[in-house]
Amino acid sequence: MSLKLIRYFKRSSHWYIRGTVRGQAVFETTGTDDRATAEAIKAKRESELLERSVFGPGATVSFLEAALSYLDEGGEARFLGRYIEETGRWTLLIGHFDKTPLAKIGQEEADKAARVLYPNVKPATRKRQLYIPLGAVLHHAEQKGWIKAPRLRHPRVPPPQTKWSTPERLEKLLPHCSAKLRRLVIFLTYTGARISEALRIDWEKDVSLAQRTVILRRTKNGKPRAVHLPDSVLIELAAVPEEKRTGKLFDWQKRHSVYGPLRRACKRAGVEYLPPHQQGRHTYATWLRSHAGLDLKGIMEAGGWDNVQSVARYAHVAPGEAARAADRLPVVQNPCTSNEVVAKPKQQKAKS
Repeated sequence: MSLKLIRYFKRSSHWYIRGTVRGQAVFETTGTDDRATAEAIKAKRESELLERSVFGPGATVSFLEAALSYLDEGGEARFLGRYIEETGRWTLLIGHFDKTPLAKIGQEEADKAARVLYPNVKPATRKRQLYIPLGAVLHHAEQKGWIKAPRLRHPRVPPPQTKWSTPERLEKLLPHCSAKLRRLVIFLTYTGARISEALRIDWEKDVSLAQRTVILRRTKNGKPRAVHLPDSVLIELAAVPEEKRTGKLFDWQKRHSVYGPLRRACKRAGVEYLPPHQQGRHTYATWLRSHAGLDLKGIMEAGGWDNVQSVARYAHVAPGEAARAADRLPVVQNPCTSNEVVAKPKQQKAKS
């Protein structure tokens, strides 16, 4: 049975398409009340259904359709692109692939898109801004039954170097920060909050100095969490006059606005520049490990990480509880070494 046009006046004056193509039932509006236009839409739709029934959905479902479906279901939009009304076109990935059928997107097409969209960037940037979002859309399409998603090879990226601040470095930095920047640096360092999370904090809704608590409501993993305010943070926040404790806790509009002031403060202090994430979250986790003695599970819970693998990078900064358990092993007397020598190593005589 082929498709035909009908009127369904109970709904609207538009023409509707109704019928079956190779077992696929159709009943949908053309969106127009013009017969000629409706006939053209019907013919195109019938051709699409026929092609899909023979070659599979991947032959007719475009990347644009799959990306919009992915976004409608809560997918990350940051690197997929945005629609420009003036030009009627999309940017970034959606603009590049647009109406390309999903079945025609594989490794070669992904590599070409990487060269076109990101010609002069590091492999890590290509991976983050192209291969990962492209793979997310293709995986979404596979879940919908449209295609079998190809396994895309990502650019080889060396493991990221984890940097953090030492207490000595922080002591040198703070005197060269403005009051506002100093308050942010101390907050990030002693709470492990991400810069984007910190900039969303509202004084009246999220901050309780009496309970020494701040609520981070919009986090990376979508799980709100409360952070404790140690003395260093509490003193800084309490120094803000009460009449100014309204609106945002930190009044930078975007996280990138912090980079410049922080970089200049580091230069004045003569210390290495660490971006907010390394100054805050990396330093927080490292200090929890090396100074507070927490194991990886404790760090994970304190900082709101999703799993232990996420904090494995901090394992090497100090021996954990399992390693320190060696102190509780049985002591065997060594006839070659006296207890006195072990307890008090000989000191070399000073040269006269």
